[in-house]
Amino acid sequence: MNSTTQPPAISDGDAAVTYVLVPFFLITIIGIAVAVVSFFLTQVDLLPIYSYDPSEELHEAEQEILWKEEDTRIVQSWARSYQQHRPLLASDVNA
Repeated sequence: MNSTTQPPAISDGDAAVTYVLVPFFLITIIGIAVAVVSFFLTQVDLLPIYSYDPSEELHEAEQEILWKEEDTRIVQSWARSYQQHRPLLASDVNA
């Protein structure tokens, strides 16, 4: 047996720490960067943009005027009766 060969040095755990902490911090920094970028991109979408379209108001007013009495119906149940109305903001199927 050759006694001149030195056994490998025993590491004190620094290599294991770098193998764990470096990827952890890289993933954390990348995650923070993605969160900041997505936050600023969504802020652009949240800016209030108001465009007044008088034709929309006329259409809604016409719908309210054109309601008929048969649009509301009374439904009887065994416990009590209730009145069922059409929704105020009905979506137009033909539009």
